[in-house]
Amino acid sequence: MLRKPKTLAADATVADARSAFANQSVQMLLLVEDTRFRGAVTAIPEDAAPDAPAVGFVDPSAPVVTQDQPVSEALAGLERRASGRLVVLDGDELVGLVCLAKDGLTFCGTPGSTS
Repeated sequence: MLRKPKTLAADATVADARSAFANQSVQMLLLVEDTRFRGAVTAIPEDAAPDAPAVGFVDPSAPVVTQDQPVSEALAGLERRASGRLVVLDGDELVGLVCLAKDGLTFCGTPGSTS
């Protein structure tokens, strides 16, 4: 698990989100207010206004688990998601991100992985 995943402020705009998504390894934007998780954005519609709040495009189906869930449950949730990303929370606090690399076999951030 990445304990300090990249995040955007909860008040980020669509333009900020598009800029982040320009990096091909970014498949999910984590919006936070301090350490409180406000949602995950997985896509921005083409017609979204650049100054619109990105939080308006939070994906309600983004996979989220708590840090006390069994690893087997978390990995099962990860396997069902095309993005290979799984948000880890403690209450409403973001504590990390489980991220499968493009190869689907290694985790992001491990030596030799290709995000």
